[in-house]
Amino acid sequence: MLRLLIADDEKIIRETMCSIIDWKSLNIEVVGVCKNGLEAYDAILDEYPDIVLTDINMPKLSGLELIQKITQNRDNIQFIILSGYHDFSYAREAMRYGIKHYILKPCNEQEIIEAVQDAIKEHYRQLPSQNIGQNPLFSGEYLQKNLMYNILLQLLSSDLPTEKLPPLYESYLDFYHTPYHLCYVFFLEEVFVSSCISLIQSFFKSYGITASFAYIYVKNTLVFFFAEPPEGASFLPELGSFLEEKMPQTPCSFLEETYDALLPLLETLRRKVKRYETIYLYSGTHPITICNYNYVFQKTLEISDCLAKETEETAHKNLLEELKQLLLSVKDLDFLRSLVNSLLLRAMQTFTSLPAAELTNFMKFAASVSSNQEICDFLFEKLEVLYPAPVISGGNLKPFIQEILDYTNEHIGDCNLTLKWIVENQLFMNVDYVSRQFVLQTGIKFSAYLNELRIKKAKQLLINCDAEKIYTIAEQVGCGNNPQYFSHLFKKYTKMTPKEYIQKMKGEEGAS
Repeated sequence: MLRLLIADDEKIIRETMCSIIDWKSLNIEVVGVCKNGLEAYDAILDEYPDIVLTDINMPKLSGLELIQKITQNRDNIQFIILSGYHDFSYAREAMRYGIKHYILKPCNEQEIIEAVQDAIKEHYRQLPSQNIGQNPLFSGEYLQKNLMYNILLQLLSSDLPTEKLPPLYESYLDFYHTPYHLCYVFFLEEVFVSSCISLIQSFFKSYGITASFAYIYVKNTLVFFFAEPPEGASFLPELGSFLEEKMPQTPCSFLEETYDALLPLLETLRRKVKRYETIYLYSGTHPITICNYNYVFQKTLEISDCLAKETEETAHKNLLEELKQLLLSVKDLDFLRSLVNSLLLRAMQTFTSLPAAELTNFMKFAASVSSNQEICDFLFEKLEVLYPAPVISGGNLKPFIQEILDYTNEHIGDCNLTLKWIVENQLFMNVDYVSRQFVLQTGIKFSAYLNELRIKKAKQLLINCDAEKIYTIAEQVGCGNNPQYFSHLFKKYTKMTPKEYIQKMKGEEGAS
């Protein structure tokens, strides 16, 4: 579900936009409703929305100033400007920052919905994980393949409803707007499955498509799917002829269906495939057999999720032991490998700070060994890193929280500093988890911590500063070349403007 923030200084407008539109039907969660630009900026730092619907003329920080500050962060945020000013200069200024959606007041509900729908499409078009290899968490072909493979394993090995999948993976895949092709190869005997998969891979490679597919085989039918390539898939009808030519020994036939999005495709796939007692899931040309793994798979991921939330040491230790016993009970080596990979991917998305390269090496190790015990022994050595124990002493912080504090202190002059950027580029962790943990560990939101740190440093610098050079202080504490924003921020926390603070401090010095 994408996250939306609304900013407008007119109470009736922001509250109406929040309530009159059925955001849930658009797969949108409203994470903030703000009354001025300064409040909106702090909310963006804390709530990391995907879409911001903002008025252009707001107090403390205008819509354009807000956009200017945020777009410097390299964040994939889609802005929709709402303005009552029929002046093209505002639209022209917005275009400089890549803003494509500009709505004039008064507007109706449908205009807003259409602009949001366009912003959603643009968000997914720009999403770095459309090419998963660009994402630090999923760099490399090995992890690309495991992502979709893990989705199918979870879909087919558990009773998790299909609609519950997007919240787990939508940071990396578009479930709602990217078209997909679902392909069937019928009348394919099991003995020819591996060679058929190899031929399909070579066929797609000849068209420059190197994405790794996961394949499902049930009852003489091979199934696979892939996202619509930018140049289209007009070549697909040729695949049937290609397979007939290369595999004359088996009378297979080819069929293709097109879906507007990944989620309905997965629901169709689930409905058609799960009626069979035995399902073969292929990663490349190597299958695992999915039979009665429902309980084990669901229980493993359930324990993993509990470990992410558990704050009591003994309970955390008991959960780890339960996880070990569950993994030791798995006899099928291929299923154990897939289950371990699912745990690793879940940990990456939830809270581990283990480097992606090390996780990839572990997956490769699991694929190379021939003993369940070897896999379990190696995994158990990593559990304390994958699922770190809760901090016992109230005076200590989790290492990754301390790292955030240290990084923020060292880079306080960076006007582009956000928790989201630190998490994704320094820690390689899940921003939702870290954001929650930051509040639990420190007692305040990141934006408040950052602002308080900036004001503290500004006070130190202002003591020896002339009123005419306040702009230099703004730059040193991370407010960029925007002294007006610095002044608003300083007054919010001290009830004084920077000039008033200088006069006060110099007055006290003179009196002493």
